[in-house]
Amino acid sequence: MKTPNFNKILGWTVFIQIITGWSVLTFASYIIGEVWLKNSLLTLLILWAMGGVGFGIVFFWYYKESKNVKGGEEEQISNLIYRAVMDTSPDSVAVTDLLGNYIFANKQTAALHGYESSEEFIGKSAFSLFPLQEVARAAKYMDMTRTDGIIKNVEFNILRKDGSTFPAELSAALIKNEFGIPLAFIAITRDVTDRKRVADQLYDMNEKLRLQLGEIEKLQTILKEQAIQDPLTGLYNRRYMEEALKQEFARSRRENQPFTIVMLDMDNLKLLNDLHGHTAGDQALKKLGSLLKNMTRGEDIVCRYGGDEFLVILHNTNEKDALNRVREWEASAAGKNLGDKLDIHFSTGFATYPVHGNSIEEIIRVADTALYESKARRKSSK
Repeated sequence: MKTPNFNKILGWTVFIQIITGWSVLTFASYIIGEVWLKNSLLTLLILWAMGGVGFGIVFFWYYKESKNVKGGEEEQISNLIYRAVMDTSPDSVAVTDLLGNYIFANKQTAALHGYESSEEFIGKSAFSLFPLQEVARAAKYMDMTRTDGIIKNVEFNILRKDGSTFPAELSAALIKNEFGIPLAFIAITRDVTDRKRVADQLYDMNEKLRLQLGEIEKLQTILKEQAIQDPLTGLYNRRYMEEALKQEFARSRRENQPFTIVMLDMDNLKLLNDLHGHTAGDQALKKLGSLLKNMTRGEDIVCRYGGDEFLVILHNTNEKDALNRVREWEASAAGKNLGDKLDIHFSTGFATYPVHGNSIEEIIRVADTALYESKARRKSSK
């Protein structure tokens, strides 16, 4: 590889060869006499050996000088790059001794803390830039940096020159020499005021959204209940009943278990409405609905079928058990009245799967027919 001074080295080498050659020739003439001079090949070898040694000496000397010059240039360039990076960094970059006293601070450090010049930091303790309540925590993280060699993105409240504080994110590393001996700390500090403000705004927005979602969920629950509940009695409505019947029918057929549908019809609702108004009739419907709900199990389903009719799905119940349940309801209703001795009376009809049918429609039809016959018997007995 050619060096920048190769031509110069070559010139010096040729010059040394000439001088050395003549010196050897003279010395040989004087000391050796005619013995060696008669051997021209030996003389030539001696001449070029001496020249080679001279070339090596000159080359090594110029190479060393060139390297020193190049090393100095590289060091100067490194220093320029270092200063440029420090001065153009958007973050505060500072170096402290092992006790935390500043020995270097870039321009952004001064701007961050509200100082006019970074020279004001030289010799100043880094702990003086922390509020009193943060000093112990800062000392703790300095010890961690001394032990672990580095800390990253630790959030502190930092002081400005005017005494105000701002949130900052600090990272630090321990600087060691080539022998591994700690020399100083380097710290990078970033103002996160804007980020914190945005984070707080996002948190507030999330809280509002969470509250709104809570309200929406409540409204959805209310709407769902309204969609499946009868508004007067609070019982399930006919829409829900249809879905419940499908599920109960499928379960009973799968498990080979019976279930019974009971249909009820208030006998005296029209009379109550005519004599005491629709308010009294509504109260009677509510009382009957409450009676049925209180006297059924959790797995049973009580629905308002429409008008003065109710439908009860008795889970896993055969004909005999269903008849006993109906008699219990009738006995309990006999003691209920709305005043003026106006008792609650109702007629019933029921059908059991699979005794009275193998489809939902067939079972409802049988129960409805039984209810019609029950009402007819009640009228004829009066």
